[in-house]
Amino acid sequence: MTTKKWELKDIIMMAILGVVFSAIYLVIFDGGVVLSTVLAPTGLSNFAFEIIYGVWFMAATLAAYIIRKPGVALVTEVLASVVELLMGNSGGVTVVLTGLIQGAGAELAFALFRYKKWDLASMSLASVFSATFIFCYELYYLNYIALDPSLLIAQLAVRFVSAIVFSGVICKLAGDGLAKTGVVKSYAIGAKAKTGKVYDEED
Repeated sequence: MTTKKWELKDIIMMAILGVVFSAIYLVIFDGGVVLSTVLAPTGLSNFAFEIIYGVWFMAATLAAYIIRKPGVALVTEVLASVVELLMGNSGGVTVVLTGLIQGAGAELAFALFRYKKWDLASMSLASVFSATFIFCYELYYLNYIALDPSLLIAQLAVRFVSAIVFSGVICKLAGDGLAKTGVVKSYAIGAKAKTGKVYDEED
């Protein structure tokens, strides 16, 4: 029987990933500002953050892929946002709210598979859900709703691609790579790496 209850090792892994990705998020934010400045003369500055937006969902999908238990995606993403705030993100407490929204999107996707399917398809869906959830929030918080519909569609399309590449493909490769090293052998991903299973089966 595969237990779905969190263990101490799960909490430790979530904490580690939360801290690591909070630092990455801060760096990527600064990179987005630079990219926006570079693209300004071309009139494409609106797409600067869209290109890299998928990075902000990585904590959720990677943690879930490694641990494979309910709640992991949501909590890890929120934890990363809290640490990011404490590390000096200029967004204030809204950073935590965005972490909650993004984590909820990823969590819902894995829940739809009843936490039994762990592959590129489920991770990509989780990343797309995260992108969609936070985009809906930004329609009003950032007043995106006032933009031309064609521009909104283009931005969302770029965000989807970014989400799948970073939080889907790259996180899966990272998780598989960690599994091969044996670093995460005590987690569900380590056990599945030995058997080659995509689905978690309960007796």
